[in-house]
Amino acid sequence: MSNLKIKKGNLGFYDQYGDNRVALLEEGQELNLVRELSDSKYICKVVNPTERCKNHGGYDGMIVEVYSENLEVA
Repeated sequence: MSNLKIKKGNLGFYDQYGDNRVALLEEGQELNLVRELSDSKYICKVVNPTERCKNHGGYDGMIVEVYSENLEVA
């Protein structure tokens, strides 16, 4: 799995893959690539969520959908 993180300046709610839940992910949040859905969309696993992320629905191991423009290699 590739190690990724949310790009600087990005803060937003991301959809949980296969569920109707969302999580707040902020810049620097670490993610592991699970698989590619399309050229611009990835399925990623949340790693060590921040307190702010946890307070807004996120948890360690949560699978989320993320667009490539919001990601950078960690």
